[in-house]
Amino acid sequence: MGDSMHQKIVEINADRGTIFSEDGQMLSTSLPQFDIYMDFKADGLRDKGGKVYNTYIDSFATAMADYFKDKTAKAYRTEFDKAYAKGNRYYSLKKKISFEDYKALREFPLIKLGKNKSGIIVEQTSKRIAPFGLLANRTIGLSREYVNSDGKVKKMNVGLEMSYDSLLNGRSGQRLVRYASGGAVPVQGFEVEPEDGKDIYTTLDINMQDVAETALLRMLQSIHAEYGTAIVMETKTGKIKAIANLGRNGNDTTLGKR
Repeated sequence: MGDSMHQKIVEINADRGTIFSEDGQMLSTSLPQFDIYMDFKADGLRDKGGKVYNTYIDSFATAMADYFKDKTAKAYRTEFDKAYAKGNRYYSLKKKISFEDYKALREFPLIKLGKNKSGIIVEQTSKRIAPFGLLANRTIGLSREYVNSDGKVKKMNVGLEMSYDSLLNGRSGQRLVRYASGGAVPVQGFEVEPEDGKDIYTTLDINMQDVAETALLRMLQSIHAEYGTAIVMETKTGKIKAIANLGRNGNDTTLGKR
């Protein structure tokens, strides 16, 4: 029994805060993504000889096929039946789907019965995006994770994402999961919710930033310079309204290089 089942506490990542311009436009933010799993050994799917499973699985497979259009309903049904027969406790249904897709999924037959009857397990992650693309990208910076040579997940931050990482990052939560032969299943009622990160408001003006970068780029091109920097400051307050760093990459000048 000890070899086949044990419990472990795992971290739940907090939502990272958003970096805003002075007038409230998002410069860097996190979009929620959802990993969806199913516990085919859930009591709701097994009670009364699998009555709920047999009643709803066809319509559920059809809904999956109609919405995601990546497999036929028959292919979905075949995969579900195999997972059900094996008693898979952590069957991967969909990964990294958007919030809109997740909302639609919650209304599918079987899933809409709730997690106890459907066996659905939802894990939320996030993807960091910059709505204005390369605009002020060196100043805003980035926040991402990577796997190093030792196989450990590390974080790489630069710019404002690095300077204010402790505020943006928030505090991770915890979840108790039970590992069985079919996979890992969260233990309901044993969770500590994460504390979301704080938002950061900068002094940047996105319109001034655009003008500054465009003007700097034109000047670099006109005099064939290797690199250049432009800073716009509000003299009354000392606020930095725009900062641009551009450099040459072989054929032309590009954003994001010093």
